[in-house]
Formats: sequence, C-alpha cells, structure tokens
Amino acid sequence: MRIYTTFVQANNELRREVAELGSFVHPQTMQDKNISDDPDYLTKEYQNMVYAVALPRLEDLLPSQPWADAEFEERLKFAGTAGPNRAEAWRLRPEVWEEFSVRFTYTYGERYQYSLWAITNELKTHPDSRQLFLSVWNPMLDPYRLGKQRVPCSIGYWFANRNGELQMTYLQRSADLITHFTND
Repeated sequence: MRIYTTFVQANNELRREVAELGSFVHPQTMQDKNISDDPDYLTKEYQNMVYAVALPRLEDLLPSQPWADAEFEERLKFAGTAGPNRAEAWRLRPEVWEEFSVRFTYTYGERYQYSLWAITNELKTHPDSRQLFLSVWNPMLDPYRLGKQRVPCSIGYWFANRNGELQMTYLQRSADLITHFTND
C-alpha cells in the first residue's frame, strides 16, 4: 500500500503511475452503451491500486467540475426524495448522460437510503463499531446486470471512528482518475 501525505500528492503520484505502469485496454461497454467498435474508448488501466492519505484535507479535493457538487448532493438524497430514476444532476453533463436520462438503472440515493441512516445511528450509539459498511453493490441485482446494464463503480465504504476521527475506506471496481479523483 502506498501512503501519501495529502490528496494533492496522491493525485499527482497516481496519475504518474497510471501513465508509466498502466496498460491499454478497450472495454466493451461504458455505462449501458456498447463501445466495442469505438476507438475513443481505448483506456489506460492500472489495477489494484491501494493507497492511504495520511493528512486528508477536504480543501484538497475541491471539485474542479461544475457537475460534481450536484451529483454529490443527489447521491445523498434518499429514495423518498430523489426517488429511483429521478436523478437530475445528469442535466449538467448531457453529453455523457442524455442517452440514459429516460431511465437510469439505479441512483446512488436509492442504494444508500437505508444503510446511510443505519450507519449514522450506529456511530452515535456505538462510535467504536467495526461493522460500519455501506454497500453500494447489490448482490441480488448487479451480477445479473453485468455487460447489460449499469452497475456501480463504487463497491462500498467502510467507516471507523478511531482516536476521535472518522476514517473511511472507499472500495471501487473502477475509477476515472482524470475526471473523477477530485470530483467524486
């Protein structure tokens, strides 16, 4: 595991590692779209990145894209508010999302709705719990969607309150380092 001092250092070093050590792959799909014949989707991939940031500061991750805050806010809305397939932040990036706007396969809000509430309550009652995992991946649905529909890039989040600080471990199956590192 690599340990970086700040998110700025992590961002710079991870970009360098992808450039130097990554290998080219051409995925067959992106979201729900078949891209097997589209050369614009040739991707440089670096697998099994594991890192920690020793001095995480939120100000180091200020979004550089106008859509980032809207997508983040939407991800935190519960299904009763945002509702399944009622996402609106996509309108800030129509070139990416317009073809999916009629019906999203899922929204992050509906994936988080019950777990986020339970984790927040558990942190209040048992702040030293080791069981605080918010799963984004749905094992009852996602394995059957592979190659056919969107599945989350986010697998889940593990939270631990240690020494008076809330720590988070974020697990992803894939990430767009260039577009999303400071924006997601």
